[in-house]
Amino acid sequence: MVTAALAAVFCPISTIAQSVVSGYQIVGRDIAINRALDVKVYPGRASVIDFSQTDEVIGYVLIADPSRLVFGTDTELSGGRAKTVFLRSILPLRFPGATTTNITSLSIKTMDSQHRQRLYTFNVTLANNRPEQLGIQIATVPSGNRQSLGISAGQTITASDVERGLKIAIQRRYTTANDPVVYQVRQFLDKLKNRNLSPTDAAIEVGIDFSVLIELVKIARE
Repeated sequence: MVTAALAAVFCPISTIAQSVVSGYQIVGRDIAINRALDVKVYPGRASVIDFSQTDEVIGYVLIADPSRLVFGTDTELSGGRAKTVFLRSILPLRFPGATTTNITSLSIKTMDSQHRQRLYTFNVTLANNRPEQLGIQIATVPSGNRQSLGISAGQTITASDVERGLKIAIQRRYTTANDPVVYQVRQFLDKLKNRNLSPTDAAIEVGIDFSVLIELVKIARE
């Protein structure tokens, strides 16, 4: 009975996983301005950094190493209405005196409707593996509206519970080891352990559905 219930609960994981491949990583604005976010750019594809869910417009964009990347925006920066940056890889170019790196930085400066400026920094990597996401969407996430990751009174989510729940879910074939949502869970665990983020902030930064983490914790505590 318990096995059947857990299997039913994890049926949505396949649906969530499909959306991960063709979706965006949604990152709260407060998180994005305080740390560098990772962005991957794939050959023949454009990776997106989008501010449409905020009241900000893009004023300035800088790629530290432009020898292998180019960018475009949805409208001219000078018009004060640009909301989206598109990154594409190109064949390597040579610029006299310039240095190159495998992971370069991208800086985006914005201004909101109250004329407040914000500076965002991204670590951009050229990748050759299967695309995992289309890019990043920056969103306004008020702290009061963040979903709690508490399981029940006096209990909170922990990395060890999520890790154990994931292992059990794979063993019981509720999901598979190569499922994109499993990759997301592992990203969440990495940020929780190595970046000193709270569970809520780590989940928002990775863009994983809270319900997946909660169900993993429940499985671990059965």
